[in-house]
Amino acid sequence: MVAAVAGLDPQTVFDMVHSGAANSRVFELRAPMMVKNNYDDATMKISVWQKDMAVIGDYARQVRCPTPMFAASVPVYVKAMKSGHAAQDTAAVCAVLEKMAGVKRTKAKRRARKR
Repeated sequence: MVAAVAGLDPQTVFDMVHSGAANSRVFELRAPMMVKNNYDDATMKISVWQKDMAVIGDYARQVRCPTPMFAASVPVYVKAMKSGHAAQDTAAVCAVLEKMAGVKRTKAKRRARKR
């Protein structure tokens, strides 16, 4: 999100992370949706993830295991549900975080084609 607030191009950020140590299979799956700002081709819908989060959270409480990072993500997913992203991929939390940060996407610039 810091990159978006700083006005960096999403594709450039993707390319840099993808080629570095921060890359992961989840990043490779979700980040292209974030670059395109299109979350409709869901591999994990937010509504389904909400159910999974409830199960995970309940179990963690049952075994008395602290989950600070997991707990910190819950409000973002709740906001995603309330914002109409329930049927979209979990990557749509990017849109929620952008809205919270006041980031407004501009139309993607077309790259000049070589002839």
